[in-house]
Amino acid sequence: MNILVIDVGTSSMRGILFTHEGRLLAEKQVLYNVLYMENSWVEQDASDWENALYGIIKEIARAAEANQWEIDAMTITSQRSSVIPVDQSIRPLCNAIMWQDKRTNDICEQLNSQNDKIFSLCGSRVNPVFSASKMTWIRENRPEIYKKTYKFLVIPDYLLYLMTGELRTDYTYGSRSLLMNIHTHQWDPELLDLFRVEEEKLCCLVEPGSICGKVTKEFAELTGCKEGIPVITSGGDQQCGAIGQGVVKEGVLSVTAGTGGFLITATNEVPENLKQDVLCNFSSVKGQYILESSVLTCCSAFDWFRREFYDNCGYEEINKALASAPVGANGCLCLPYFQGRSTPDWNNMAKGIFANVTLGTSKADMLRSLLEGICYEIGNGIDTMRKYLDISDIYVNGGLTNSETFNQIQCNVYGTKIIRRGKSDATARGALMVAAEAMGVYGSVEEAFREIGQSDEVKVYLPQQENVLQYEKGKAQMNRLYKKVWGGVLKDGNYEFQV
Repeated sequence: MNILVIDVGTSSMRGILFTHEGRLLAEKQVLYNVLYMENSWVEQDASDWENALYGIIKEIARAAEANQWEIDAMTITSQRSSVIPVDQSIRPLCNAIMWQDKRTNDICEQLNSQNDKIFSLCGSRVNPVFSASKMTWIRENRPEIYKKTYKFLVIPDYLLYLMTGELRTDYTYGSRSLLMNIHTHQWDPELLDLFRVEEEKLCCLVEPGSICGKVTKEFAELTGCKEGIPVITSGGDQQCGAIGQGVVKEGVLSVTAGTGGFLITATNEVPENLKQDVLCNFSSVKGQYILESSVLTCCSAFDWFRREFYDNCGYEEINKALASAPVGANGCLCLPYFQGRSTPDWNNMAKGIFANVTLGTSKADMLRSLLEGICYEIGNGIDTMRKYLDISDIYVNGGLTNSETFNQIQCNVYGTKIIRRGKSDATARGALMVAAEAMGVYGSVEEAFREIGQSDEVKVYLPQQENVLQYEKGKAQMNRLYKKVWGGVLKDGNYEFQV
């Protein structure tokens, strides 16, 4: 069986045709540009995704026909909480408000007093990343658009409609909205009331791994693929990326250093001692939850620094510069909050800071301090995860893990062995595993991981004890500086964030 995975990222969309064993048959990637605007507004024209989808499937359908391959199923995995309001004809009414957008800070501040109630129902504090406050913002600031809105869609909902004519959204996206009850698996009346969003403006909820429809005649004619191909929702990109790394059972932690940094571990139930320093979302494995922590800027901060200070030089050159700076970056320290801070305290006002800069500080030192700061913040997230679950293995992936130097920094900051498996396509492979189970090829996602992942190249990084100790001091220094600037509490020598 051959399955076409559509992987919708922040900067590009990829289509990969796999065999059910995980062998890559054909691949097509389309790049697009996010609009970064004043006041931390971030938007994108929905036609970018529509055009990318058509272009990808046209090319892969041609390759399949030329090589006599069948496309037996298609599946979508996507960035999770960007919002597209559409009219009754499912035409976008304006640009999508992207997940990184911060225009809803004031709305979130107004709802902070309701955090205990909101967290108890949906597993997350109020924050501007999730989709609900974006809908509220449209209601308050673009009432003419809100009135015309038939449905609020996230990107995979829109693509699913283009392919099948059906409107569905799965639990992984619903649980990133602040509107879905993680206990009942339904849109929650109290949450809808708090954010002033009518349930009829939302799509029906389905489990990830559901067949949501079949390719329509119209879509088949536009793309050259066959009518009637089943289309599966594999769930959010971070959920699928974690599955591709092996987060199919408790005890495994995935760290993805992509546009943002995401830490995910699986849990079979919502922890009884769950506090507001992590997120609890749905996994793409049916019946399973994930605990999630995040860093809002990883590759995006690295690319900014490369663009502004290294004249967009190639990655090989900038990795040499990174390796040339010593451990600890000659004392230079970076707080990597360029888009604010997410977990544990959702501090929207936090900003990036370079500290301990002297006349002897080089741009290579600042580059290294940036990546060390990102790892310190990920390390804070790992410490929080360990309060809830025993973590036996840490797997790393994402664009930054293409750098050997960055991976060794990670290993030393976390103070434990880390593992990088396969290439940087864990998200697409995780989506393949979910879809292969949905199509009955495997009995479970865990079985799919064992079979598909058995040929992965695995590289292990081991901590260097002298560097571990130096990085412990660096992380503590960063946390103290964060406390001084934005608040927090030191207890018994450990930094505890006020949430």
